[in-house]
Amino acid sequence: MRARRFAALLCLVLPAVAPSAGLADQGSAVWPEDALPSDALLTGKEIYRRVLANRLRSYEQDARLVSGDRSGAEQETALTVHYRSFLDAEDRPVDGIHSKTRLEYTEPFDLRFTAYLVIDKEGAVNDQFVYLPTRRRIRRVNLRGEAVFGSDFSFEDVLPRELEDSDYRRMPDERVDGVPCFVVEATPKAQANSEYSRFVFFVEKARYVPLTIRYWNDAGVFFKELHADYDSIERFETAWIPMRSTMRNLLHESWSRLSILKLIPNPTLPRSIFSVRALERR
Repeated sequence: MRARRFAALLCLVLPAVAPSAGLADQGSAVWPEDALPSDALLTGKEIYRRVLANRLRSYEQDARLVSGDRSGAEQETALTVHYRSFLDAEDRPVDGIHSKTRLEYTEPFDLRFTAYLVIDKEGAVNDQFVYLPTRRRIRRVNLRGEAVFGSDFSFEDVLPRELEDSDYRRMPDERVDGVPCFVVEATPKAQANSEYSRFVFFVEKARYVPLTIRYWNDAGVFFKELHADYDSIERFETAWIPMRSTMRNLLHESWSRLSILKLIPNPTLPRSIFSVRALERR
């Protein structure tokens, strides 16, 4: 898992394409009438590079997750996220670090102050730490496949992705609810330590915002789908960010709705807030 998976935490973020069968490569793609000539020249990697360019250098964010299942039961989780890029002006990692992300639960009460730190390292598996207030200790963890409490989002879903984490293949353009989209298949590399075997991104052409993301598990089963609320997309300085999105688990018949309640774009965040020892400070 890498840190920088969407433009913001949850700055991630219908349907219209058969999940797996018949995936076309770039050479066999048929471009719709509304495609610009320059669109056809873009590779999958170039498109995803532009997705990553639609992001903030840092942010502070409060978010709420409401999750439900077929029984009708619902529960809420609230969290605060701090993110800072450590790339230089040429987008090169400084001291081998791409970015650092700190996530802290604020609700429910029994999870309050539980905090995670993910350090995205160049060419290596992330450093990942958790502080558990009930045990008053910090420990190194592997968040692969771990869910954000009570939801269909895993930590891998809510932390931004790096370009180097995957191989990319462009597929035929599609429309999502009438909106022209690029379609890119991403296959995670071993270094990404991903819980998924591949993703398919439906990327709005106008602003390079992923409107739909489909997920396949290690067994090659299409089992989760994320939809961004198109009407909730807002501009924060140079980045376009969906303020509401929904993840559905097709196997469990459950869903989780993510709402960004507050977003501060590009704040000056000190390095100290991303130190391991700072996880237990109040």
